[in-house]
Amino acid sequence: MKELLKIRIGGLALLLASVNATAAGWEAGMDVPSLDEYSLSGDVPSLEGKVTLIDFWASWCAPCKAAFPEMDKLYQEFGDEGFQVIAVSVDQKERSMQQFLDRRKPFFTTVHDASQKLVEQAGIQVMPTSFMIDKKGVIRFAHEGWQGKKSVRNLTEEIQTLLAE
Repeated sequence: MKELLKIRIGGLALLLASVNATAAGWEAGMDVPSLDEYSLSGDVPSLEGKVTLIDFWASWCAPCKAAFPEMDKLYQEFGDEGFQVIAVSVDQKERSMQQFLDRRKPFFTTVHDASQKLVEQAGIQVMPTSFMIDKKGVIRFAHEGWQGKKSVRNLTEEIQTLLAE
């Protein structure tokens, strides 16, 4: 279902269509679709047997910039135990994504959703949005935005819980 948003800027009125995320979005309890179905640039690792954080981000997103170093720390702390991060850039231009990555140099996997098909299917409305996936490929937790230390605490607890299962 689409709804129209009317935004006034000065004397101009703009109409924007927005997609209702609850109609098509991912949520806890769902199986993650195969990421191979999407034309993502980059090597997409298998989710099988791994606890995976799938994070949707963009180079222009200030909270994403704050989240990246913390996700990198979590990956380095728990990677040897079976945790991985797949960061999905929704940037329109691959160059914007690459400049962001060149500055941050993450150790985890990054891919580009140039076609915007995965971000659309997941129903992403907020940057960043992430999903914690268990070893069986089921979405267990969903997060919108980034709340600094609170987000780090929540993710750490979720990772530890899912790795112990």
